[in-house]
Amino acid sequence: MYFCFVGDSKTIWWLAGWFPSSLDTQAGNFIGRHAQAFALHQRAQPAGARLTIFHFPVYRWGKDPKPVNIFEIPQVKIRCKPIAQLPWSGWFARMVNYLYYRWVASGELKSAMAIQGVPDVVHVHAADKIARLISPLYETFKKHGKGAVPLWYTEHWAIFNEVVSDGFGKRGAIFRRDYLRLWEKVTVSAPVSLSSQRSMQSYLGGAKPFVLFRNVVDTNVFYPRVTDATENPEEKANLPFAFLHVSSLEPRKNVLGMLRAFAALKQQHPDWRMQFRIVGGNNELYLSQARTAALGLGLLHIFQPSVAFFGPRDVQDIAFQMQCADVFVLFSDMENAPCVISEAHCCGLPVISSSVAGVPEMIHDGNGLLVSAGDEMALVAAMEQAYLNHQKWNREQIALEAKTKHSPLTVAEVLNKSYRNLIEPCVE
Repeated sequence: MYFCFVGDSKTIWWLAGWFPSSLDTQAGNFIGRHAQAFALHQRAQPAGARLTIFHFPVYRWGKDPKPVNIFEIPQVKIRCKPIAQLPWSGWFARMVNYLYYRWVASGELKSAMAIQGVPDVVHVHAADKIARLISPLYETFKKHGKGAVPLWYTEHWAIFNEVVSDGFGKRGAIFRRDYLRLWEKVTVSAPVSLSSQRSMQSYLGGAKPFVLFRNVVDTNVFYPRVTDATENPEEKANLPFAFLHVSSLEPRKNVLGMLRAFAALKQQHPDWRMQFRIVGGNNELYLSQARTAALGLGLLHIFQPSVAFFGPRDVQDIAFQMQCADVFVLFSDMENAPCVISEAHCCGLPVISSSVAGVPEMIHDGNGLLVSAGDEMALVAAMEQAYLNHQKWNREQIALEAKTKHSPLTVAEVLNKSYRNLIEPCVE
C-alpha cells in the first residue's frame, strides 16, 4: 500500500509564527528553509501541493519601520501582513495588542479563503502568537462545512521546560489557554526532535500522533572543506586550534560560561595555540556583553587576542567558518534541536554541546561530546579532550551521516508522506 494525491493538487497553508522580514532577517529562517525544501519537492510531483505561507511580523507603532517580506520561493504564495503593536507596557496595551493581532491576522486568513477556498491542510510553525488564531480559524472552517481540516504543528521554541525565564509554565493564563486549544485540534505533531514531542505532550496534555520533522540544512552551502592540492600542510599545522561558536549570543546561549571555560583552558595550558571564534550577535547589547567579558578574562590582548568576534555573518561565511574550524561549541542552558549543530555536522565539524532537550539525539561519540548544562569544568575537560584527540573524528563520515538526515529532499519527503497519509489515501 502507498498513498498519493489524487486529481487536483491540494492546498496547504503554513502559518508561521516566525519568518524572515525586513525587521528581522534571521527570524524563522529555518522555517524558510523547510518551505524551500518542500516547495522544491512538490515541483517534481505530478500533482504537487499548492503552498501558501502566512506570516504576521509585529512592529512597534510609531517606533519601528513597517516590515515587508524579504523571502521569495518559486511557485509559493507568501502573504506577509505586518501588524502594528502599541509600544507601551501594562495590561491595557497587552490586551489591545492581543485583540488587534487576532483581528488583523484572522481577516487576512479569511481574505485568502475567499480566493482559495478552505485549505486541505493547515500547518502551524512556531505557535507563539499563531496559537490565538486557531480557534476562530476553525470556526470559520465549520461555517464552510469543513471543520475537520487536518492540522500539523511544528514547534521550534524551547519553552516547554522550567529552565528558561519564558518557559511555558511561567506564561500568562491566556497564552497557555491558546496553546491548549491549539493542541486539542492538532492532528499530527511534527516535532524537530523526540525530546520536543515529549515536552509538548507533558505540558499540553495527551499524546498525539507524530512524525519526526528534522531541520533542513542547505547541503549546497554546508559541506566539508575541499582541500586544495596547492595547500601547504605545514601552513595548516601552524594555524591555532579553532573552537567556533555561532548564535544570537542571547543569555540562554551562555556565551559568558563558554568564555570562562576557554580562559580556564588557556590558564591550564598556556603553551597551547588556540583561538575561540564567535560569530553572530545581531543584538548589539549581547555582543557588547560578550566582548566586555572576554576583555575582563584577558582574552582580548591587543597584540595577540585569543578570542575573535566576527559579528553577524551570512550563511556562506558561517559555512566557511565551520569548514575551517576544528570543533564547534554550544553551551546553552536550553535548546530544542539547534540548526547550528546540524549545519556544523554537515560541514564535518564535531560538536561539543550541553546535553539539553533534543541535543543528545544529535550527538554521539562519533561526532562530538556532551556536557551537563552550566558545568563549566566539564566544558573545560571536553575542550581539552577535543584539542588532544580531535583526529579521532572522521569529518567525512560526520558530514555523510548529517547529510543523510538533514538534506532538503530527505526532510521534504518525510513531510510529504505525512501529508499524503491523511489527505487523499489510495491503494495500489
